[in-house]
Amino acid sequence: MKISDAIKDFLAEQVFRGNTQKTIRYYTLSLGRFTTYLAAAHADAPDPELDALTIPMLRGFHSWLVSQELSTTSIQSYVRALRSFLTFCHNQDFMTVNLSEKFKLPKAKRHELDILSDNEVKQLFSVFNVKYLGHLRDYCICALMLDSGLRMNEVTTLRLDKLKLTEGFAIVCGKGNKERVVPLGLTSRRMLARYVARRPAIARTERVFLMANLSPITDNTIQQIFKRLKTRAGIPRIRAHLLRHTFATRYLENGGEMYSLQQILGHTSLEMVKRYVHTTHKKFVPTFGTFSPMDNILRA
Repeated sequence: MKISDAIKDFLAEQVFRGNTQKTIRYYTLSLGRFTTYLAAAHADAPDPELDALTIPMLRGFHSWLVSQELSTTSIQSYVRALRSFLTFCHNQDFMTVNLSEKFKLPKAKRHELDILSDNEVKQLFSVFNVKYLGHLRDYCICALMLDSGLRMNEVTTLRLDKLKLTEGFAIVCGKGNKERVVPLGLTSRRMLARYVARRPAIARTERVFLMANLSPITDNTIQQIFKRLKTRAGIPRIRAHLLRHTFATRYLENGGEMYSLQQILGHTSLEMVKRYVHTTHKKFVPTFGTFSPMDNILRA
């Protein structure tokens, strides 16, 4: 089977699984890089048979990515997509050998995640005049991201019947159309209740958040909200995912544990959650003297 044909089957499988357009674009672009490499490095066979692939060819792709001066995170992302494709091909019996088992994911340089300070959080929410419905809507959108860690798409697709304000949680549809329960803080619940009560009843949609024309908001709506907030809140680096990072870090700092955080964020791997542990040092370093075994023993 030709690699190009296998890629078509793999992308069709992503559609069948109900993966988002963003996920499908990621695989399309990533595997497109791989086929570009094959065409450049193996002009005699630019579209080889799957079983013609070898570990040296895959390592050559990794070296080619490095030569493009991409970040280690981007390289890791492209390799991850290729490994998923190779696993799919083996599971579908397109290949006799599962090359992904020997083609390991390269390590990416770990960058400390950027989060909002307490003062910046207060600064952000101070710009909303919740007497106005549009401001109240934007307040609730930011609250769901900062207080419950929702992704942008999870906010735009949130439905009224999945919002359980009395019980204190929401049911969101995450990656791969997988639903999960997300707890809501008291402030978020109070402001969401105000928004839902004032939300136009004539809207012909079950989506929670609406635009002025009563159609559901989109990812672009949220991007425009944050574009305006850069100036209004005086936080130039603010973006939607920064609020999710801030939630995860503060959750751990405030005593939450990694396994529950994994469930709230909707991560399939605990490794994705562990990166937030590295950002909590600013909280525990100054207070370590209180818990230091040596300091406590020698003070006695």
